[in-house]
Amino acid sequence: MRTPLRPRAAFTLVEILVACLVLCIGVLALASTSVAIARLSGDASRAGTAAERGQGRLEAMRSARCAAIGGTLTAGGIAESWSAVPSSSGARMSDSVRYAEGARHSPHSETLVSAVWCP
Repeated sequence: MRTPLRPRAAFTLVEILVACLVLCIGVLALASTSVAIARLSGDASRAGTAAERGQGRLEAMRSARCAAIGGTLTAGGIAESWSAVPSSSGARMSDSVRYAEGARHSPHSETLVSAVWCP
C-alpha cells in the first residue's frame, strides 16, 4: 500500500526571484549612498584645507604687522591670493582661496578678511 504524499513547506521559484530582486535593490542603494558619502567627505576635506591655509596666511600677515604684503600661490589644487594694505589706523588684510568642489569640480571661492592695529 502506498502512503499518500504530503506537501512539504518550501519556497517557490517566484518567491526566490523576488527575494533576490529586493536584496539587489538594497545592495545598490547602500553602494550609491557610500559613493555620495565619499564625495561629500572629499569636499569637506578640501574646504577644510582651504580654510586652514587662509587662516594660516592671515596669521602670518598679522605677525608681520603693518607691512604691505601680497602674493599668490597655487598648491594641491587650491589657488590662494592675499594682500595686506597698511593705512593710518591699521592694516586691512584679505586672503582669497579657490578650490574645486563637487562631482563636477566646480570652482568654489572663500575670502577671509581681517584687520590689525598699527601703533
